[in-house]
Amino acid sequence: MTKITGISKSNASDVRVRLRVLATSDLHMQLVAYDYVNDKKTGGDSLVQLATIIRQAQSEARETGAMCLLVDNGDTLQGTPMGGHLAMHPGLKHPMAAAMNDLGYDAIGIGNHDCDHGLAYLARCLDQFDAPAISANLRSAALPGLRTHIVLEKNVPGLGDTNDVLRVGIVSALPRQTASWNRHQLEGQAQVADPIPALEEAIAAAKAEGADIVIALAHMGIAQFDEGDDAQNQTAEVARLKNVDAVVAGHTHLKFPGPDHSGVNGVDCENGMINGTPVVMPGCSASELGVIDLDLHRTAHGGSWQVTERAAALRHPTKETVDDRAVEALAQEAHVQTRTYLSQPVATLAGPMHSYFALAHPSHVPAMMAEAKRFAIQQAIIGTELADLPLIAAVATPATGGFDGPENFVSLPAGQLRRRHIAGLIPYSNQVWAVKASGARLSGWLERSALLFNVLSADTPDQMLVDPKVPGFRYDALYGLTYEIDLTQPSRFDAAGRPVEGALGRVRDIRWQGEPVHPDQEFLVAVTDHRAGGGGTFRAFSDNNIVVRNDAPLSQALIEYLKNPDYHVVRSAAPWRFKADLGLRAFLHTAPDALNHLHDIAHLRPEACGYTRDGFVRLRLHL
Repeated sequence: MTKITGISKSNASDVRVRLRVLATSDLHMQLVAYDYVNDKKTGGDSLVQLATIIRQAQSEARETGAMCLLVDNGDTLQGTPMGGHLAMHPGLKHPMAAAMNDLGYDAIGIGNHDCDHGLAYLARCLDQFDAPAISANLRSAALPGLRTHIVLEKNVPGLGDTNDVLRVGIVSALPRQTASWNRHQLEGQAQVADPIPALEEAIAAAKAEGADIVIALAHMGIAQFDEGDDAQNQTAEVARLKNVDAVVAGHTHLKFPGPDHSGVNGVDCENGMINGTPVVMPGCSASELGVIDLDLHRTAHGGSWQVTERAAALRHPTKETVDDRAVEALAQEAHVQTRTYLSQPVATLAGPMHSYFALAHPSHVPAMMAEAKRFAIQQAIIGTELADLPLIAAVATPATGGFDGPENFVSLPAGQLRRRHIAGLIPYSNQVWAVKASGARLSGWLERSALLFNVLSADTPDQMLVDPKVPGFRYDALYGLTYEIDLTQPSRFDAAGRPVEGALGRVRDIRWQGEPVHPDQEFLVAVTDHRAGGGGTFRAFSDNNIVVRNDAPLSQALIEYLKNPDYHVVRSAAPWRFKADLGLRAFLHTAPDALNHLHDIAHLRPEACGYTRDGFVRLRLHL
């Protein structure tokens, strides 16, 4: 990219200048580098550290005479226990707002998880931000300050004419599935329109107001496969929209530019371009800063600005990066309050539990969660006709490594459980609901869950058990049933949930109380409100099939269950098993501490085979 060290003028009417766009996304309340679940410093990613990188990039722009914008792409207010604690005390000054005000953010997009604590809370938070909040497709009277678009005027440096400005339009959108995922918070209070038409309308409005260029904040990922009619990751479509000059993506917690999207058609992973449009996706939890530099040229005074060159990059803090003391100070009070709250004891655990092998063998952790869900629904349906239905529970194991690294596992000690342990089990603000589902639907549900596992072959010794592109939270187990998964067979569904012609499926012998489940047999399933709404690429349930809607959070249901738990049921629950004696070998990546617990999966004959570059232990399993 051409180096511009300020404004360049070949004559009075020929002007070249640079606009730098700095972007964060999916901060998820990671203000400080602290593991609240284990109550220890991590030295990992945080806004306290990334703030130093932000200020450096801003300083570079000032020194070179470039104009500079700082924007955020949503999922800002939820994600750590600090976010949950603040939501329970909405009168407190919000440290994320204070930190972003101090850094000088110019615009803030809204992500789906920003709605997790309700619109009233979101509105109170947005009132504390100096920067305007934007969403083209989230509309609600409860969010009076939310804008569909904005047009910022930036003085063009060096011309000596204060009226000579660059007008930058900023638009934003989130997945339309947010209406289902956050049904509990949004139903009757908000509408979520299709993002692409809404963005087109907002872009047109910004251009009508004189925007010279347009930046799109797309709280959605870059689709890695054809997602069909229900696509949620539409960044590529946003990048192709008329008059969009740059895009900030997010939602999936991946990174772009970089190798995370290698092999995706039309995506230039090295240069950060999609359809010739610069795109950044700055990871999650303040791991990266997105930097887009646009070189602009105007050939005549009062004429239109044209983007002549463009570049996209990510910047990551290094070991030498020092913490930003100003942001650290702004977070300190809430940090201390959060630790104090999380130290409160809530239950006693009879024995230790962990999730180290939860994707290779049923774990006690989801079994305990399943019992808590069933207990909550049993209390809700006493004396109703729903009590006559067989009650099962759908549970996805929390924290199974994946994108979040080898520390992203659950390890619960025997003895006293504190609120911080519950926060590790339940990172989201979910409620316990119940849905009616037929045996046929349960079969399809399990097939789509089993997409987590690769199709394995006895002839391939060094294959991965789990598809690294599928997050572990998309693997639901249905507790109360028993069933078998044949890892040599493909699923009956593709990644978008469409039936695969001719595929027989990999989930077999589904039983309830020892008897085969019939397609038309009716069940009551305890779920979270998120899963009932189709979260995790599952089919959403209709209003008619959602029969119990609890307002109490899942965390409270777990605490109530643990007052008198049935640990025999928890330890003996094993709903799923892999088909045996297939002569398969496959690798599982897990936490280093898992080496101290290999006896838990002795039947899989685990072999430790070193470590990955990310710090996971490589275990070869015999399946």
